[in-house]
Amino acid sequence: MKKSDIYLLRVFFFIFFANWTFLFSFIPVYLREERGFSIGMIGLLSSLSSFSGALSQVYVGYLSDRMRKRKPFIWISLLLLSIIYLLIFPRLTSYLSFMVLYPILGILINSAITTSNVLVLDYSISESAGKYYASTRIWGSIGFLSLMLIIGLYPTLIEPKVMFLLISIIYMVGALIIFLVNEPSIKTHIKPVELGNAKKLVLRSEIRNFLLFYIIYYIALVGASSNVNLLIRYLGGTSRDISFAYSASSFSEIPFILIWGYLSDKIGRKPILLFSSIVLPIRVFLYTIANNPMDVILIQFMHSLTFAVIGTIPIVYINDFVLEEERATAQGLLSMAMSVSSIFGPLISGVIADILGLKGMYLFLTFVAINSAILGLKLKESMRKNT
Repeated sequence: MKKSDIYLLRVFFFIFFANWTFLFSFIPVYLREERGFSIGMIGLLSSLSSFSGALSQVYVGYLSDRMRKRKPFIWISLLLLSIIYLLIFPRLTSYLSFMVLYPILGILINSAITTSNVLVLDYSISESAGKYYASTRIWGSIGFLSLMLIIGLYPTLIEPKVMFLLISIIYMVGALIIFLVNEPSIKTHIKPVELGNAKKLVLRSEIRNFLLFYIIYYIALVGASSNVNLLIRYLGGTSRDISFAYSASSFSEIPFILIWGYLSDKIGRKPILLFSSIVLPIRVFLYTIANNPMDVILIQFMHSLTFAVIGTIPIVYINDFVLEEERATAQGLLSMAMSVSSIFGPLISGVIADILGLKGMYLFLTFVAINSAILGLKLKESMRKNT
């Protein structure tokens, strides 16, 4: 593998996830303020995107393996996304048209994510060094944070005419970068979850209890995080306040991902998961008593104690419990659990927000988070001790 390919992949991840600044943080504000959709309607769109994205990836992975190609899936997805956000998305006005478009966006975005992740793993196999994945993927978080800070300084970037043009350009540049990357000949394979093996794992109490804990935790976290931008608007905040809030979460998250991974090897996985499950309801409840955007920005620093844990430790936790030949199935189950949470989290929180308001929604999610903490008490330690 050439060093130039490593650098190109890191630049790609930086660029691709920089666009999430717009998609995750400011497109929902656009739908709320420019199109007049309720929070529940926006949550349903997010759920449709997550559902179609999760459902399609088994087939995308299968086709990618059959063709022994990753790059075409990535740059075709990015080119189509570029066209959609430049020429179609800004022109849509009816809710029904967005309901048709969002599942398509979910398929394209998740296809780009899946095959770009596997492309990095292909290189890791070629080099016999898994470190390349972690050292490459972290540039996505850095890209998200960088563009968020830039928007904080230049909020005119999220004006609709400018924002959609930038989204399109970024996807175009990403497609060009992937086109320049050399595709390795050695391939890793995307293994779909085999129902028989998955059933055997789910029947084990330690894995079943963990997956239930994970789903409930993630529903509360996704529901809370995905509506921070709308909460800031509700409290009278500006686009700059939104950018600073998400910058705070990203800035705190990056170093703690490494810290929690290190500590989990020293003291075990369960104490960290349990600690995070206790912190989560506190974080979510604090949103209910926030009086101004600055309160929300400060709360966002707790991302380092919640998302930084649930985004890393579960991967090694479930891996500890299974045999080597069961790892692909176990990780597939974890991915499916995250997909379920990503589908229902925005949907449930959106419906509750339409009924009880944003503060009522956060109070409801506090109750959900408390239940995840109770389930966390039933978790078993997974880390095998050296004897």
